[in-house]
Amino acid sequence: MNHKTVNIGLIILSVTLLTCNHIKHKELKFALNYAGENKEELKKVLEHYKDNPEKLNAAHFLIKNMIGKHVIDSTSINNMQPFYNALTNHREKYGKYKDDIQYYICDSIKRLVSNDKIFPKYLPDIKILSSDFLISYIDRSFQIWRQYSWCKNIDFETFHKYILPYTTKNYYWKEALGFFDQKYATFRDTVQSKSYTEVSELISHNIDTTFLKEWGLYIEECKNLIPTRFQNIVSAQIGSCLEYNIYKITALRANGIAAALNAHSGWGNFGYTHFWTEIINDNTVKKLYDNTQRPYTSDSDILINDMFWSNNHSPLTKDIPPFISVQYCRTIPKVYRFNYEIQKNNLALIAKEEIPPLFKDLGIEDITDKYIVCKDIVVPLWNKLHPQKYIYLCCYDVGKWNPVCWSLPENKQASFHKMGVNILYLPAYYDNGIIVPAGDAFILTDKGLIRNISNKTLETERTGTFYTKMPYRLNTLLAASGTIGTKFYLCNRGDLADSTLVHTISELPFYIDSFSLSKNNNYRYLICDFQNVHPSGDPFCIAQINVFEKDGKLVKGEWTGTKNIRNNGLKNITDGNRVSYYQPDTTQKQQRIIFDMEQVCNIEKVEFYPRSDDNRIVTGELYELFYWDGKWISLGQQVAKDYKLVYHDIPKNALFMIHNHTQGKEHRPFTYENGKQVWW
Repeated sequence: MNHKTVNIGLIILSVTLLTCNHIKHKELKFALNYAGENKEELKKVLEHYKDNPEKLNAAHFLIKNMIGKHVIDSTSINNMQPFYNALTNHREKYGKYKDDIQYYICDSIKRLVSNDKIFPKYLPDIKILSSDFLISYIDRSFQIWRQYSWCKNIDFETFHKYILPYTTKNYYWKEALGFFDQKYATFRDTVQSKSYTEVSELISHNIDTTFLKEWGLYIEECKNLIPTRFQNIVSAQIGSCLEYNIYKITALRANGIAAALNAHSGWGNFGYTHFWTEIINDNTVKKLYDNTQRPYTSDSDILINDMFWSNNHSPLTKDIPPFISVQYCRTIPKVYRFNYEIQKNNLALIAKEEIPPLFKDLGIEDITDKYIVCKDIVVPLWNKLHPQKYIYLCCYDVGKWNPVCWSLPENKQASFHKMGVNILYLPAYYDNGIIVPAGDAFILTDKGLIRNISNKTLETERTGTFYTKMPYRLNTLLAASGTIGTKFYLCNRGDLADSTLVHTISELPFYIDSFSLSKNNNYRYLICDFQNVHPSGDPFCIAQINVFEKDGKLVKGEWTGTKNIRNNGLKNITDGNRVSYYQPDTTQKQQRIIFDMEQVCNIEKVEFYPRSDDNRIVTGELYELFYWDGKWISLGQQVAKDYKLVYHDIPKNALFMIHNHTQGKEHRPFTYENGKQVWW
């Protein structure tokens, strides 16, 4: 390189640095002005580090990216504090939560405290954080980075982005560093010779085995328990998927491990979102997730980790009726990281119209190609002119279309990057919370091709036969397979000494199993024995057992036997609800239940329902079939016969949906291909 080239290079570098510094100064100035009355507190931090360039740079980073960060106002959620106090008291006294005790605790508090809906309020960090907290936090973060041997290869940029941040997804606690420093003090003394990866795995394992990641409690039983103060999460050691991962990230960062919060924006073929922790290092995902439905057979099938794949396999898949396909895994359209650092070209920064909640996070970053097989696509739209500036691709969530990514339309098309394959999408506008279709729904194939789902042709299917309103999922299959080996006996003596074996479940029950008795069977007791049943998935469970006499009359009586787990009691067997279930306590020596019919009955038939989602088409219940044409259009109602629905002359190449008007809420879209429902 000659002297002239060097000078030009230096000039370019100098101009670049000046430009960057100008931008950074402008961003910092904006943040300080946005702080309002708290501006002077933030300026104290900058003044404190004026002679320490590294820490001054860190202070700049925290302050200029503080916009959009909030902490919950604890006074707005005071009604929920008794729940966390009770949970914390139990954990401190007894350690781990066992036998679903957390549900009992919250049930007892519910009887004492109003569980009315709360309205959480948030306070902006930039307007309330003190200089004392920020200075103390920055000093301690640098000490962590330089003190621990496993941090030696962490560069300044990684430190800034993934160790220095004091908050993740609006959850933080000013005492967090001190708490985790003390919690892991002895641990750190024992791992001085271990690698960065080994230390991160050990801390993660400790949290995985001590922190209770709970879903049902927050989604079904006590919806008002979250959001809450981070110190509640710390003291109670319990939280939903989000709180669990925020707790883990805070613990890792406090011990010099760079970590980030990742999430997908909603499953492609299921409802809700999912969060996980990524340890930031040089390791990459060895095998990208391809959203393909196939059974897990060995550890070589695991893609990323079991959050995308249920690592259970049942050879009984072969016993599934030929008209049913098993949905083995959940699909993912997009993967995002939630950074502390404000991301450039973030939709929330540039949009002048209302946007979906997901994209209001200033730190959201698209990292789909790090995890899943994805394609760049150009999506056709219906019109050249557009009522909104942005177009979204949506996946079907719980009863609605859920936006998962955005783009700017150009005439009658829009380009989308890094889209997960083997997924159903709908292009749409977002108009004040309402999804307005902007084009045909389509399936993105594994080759990156767009397969439009349009019923604009006059072609019809002569006959369509439907057996479920939701996909038959692997977890439902595993619950059913766990009943194989169950034995049924009939007897008359109270000591059961004259028991006669009348049926053994030897094949996979597809939602229901039944057996008939042809001979004269006058008995008082029915015994359901599951002593030698060995479930491959969830514990053995029974949703319903119906006993019928010769005249078809349902026999009434009382169940006794092995005690149950939590609220899954014996009453659920005869409550007429096919979703509720009885779950035995497997620690009990004897595993059986006895139905006392109170008098001798002439038994003709017994029906047995394993635990399930109850989404099979049920004889006698009222259903309605819909197809999609910019909205859901009815093809008529029908009472099911022989556990199926049969419709004639239905649109070809259409997207369908089935609603049960008798009971149940779940439904998902499907296509009808080669005489079979294909679920999306």
